[in-house]
Amino acid sequence: MDNSAQKQTSELSKAKKVMKQAEKRIAELDRLFTRLYEDNVSCKISDERFSMMSAGYEDEQKKLRATVTELTSYIETAEQKSSDVTTFIQAVQKYEHITELTPEIMHELIEKIVIHAPDKSSGHRTQQIEIHYRFNVAVTTAVADSMKYDKKRKAA
Repeated sequence: MDNSAQKQTSELSKAKKVMKQAEKRIAELDRLFTRLYEDNVSCKISDERFSMMSAGYEDEQKKLRATVTELTSYIETAEQKSSDVTTFIQAVQKYEHITELTPEIMHELIEKIVIHAPDKSSGHRTQQIEIHYRFNVAVTTAVADSMKYDKKRKAA
């Protein structure tokens, strides 16, 4: 978990840095476009040159705005996930040395348990079980196979 948290922190800082650079470039393009317009009005550059340059600046700015939107979404998601993992770890640490699984512990650590319909296509009954932990931290999947349990019952 520590390695994952460190990796996510470094990716998050890189994303923030890229977003800051993109926002800075967007502001710079606004200033360039203003100067370009003023040069066109004062006849320092031709209308053709203005059209070509302004189209390039607008294209770049549009791409940068899309990048900023994506990075903002990524950063918000990553920060929420990091917060959720920290909260889950704190909850798990409270129950580090439990001897009995109580309903209170289950409610604090597990969001839901999904038991799928049994599958008998292979000739014996199997059933998939999913355990969804709180804070969207993890999902555990297990398959209950009736052949394993039937052998134990017959041997006993």
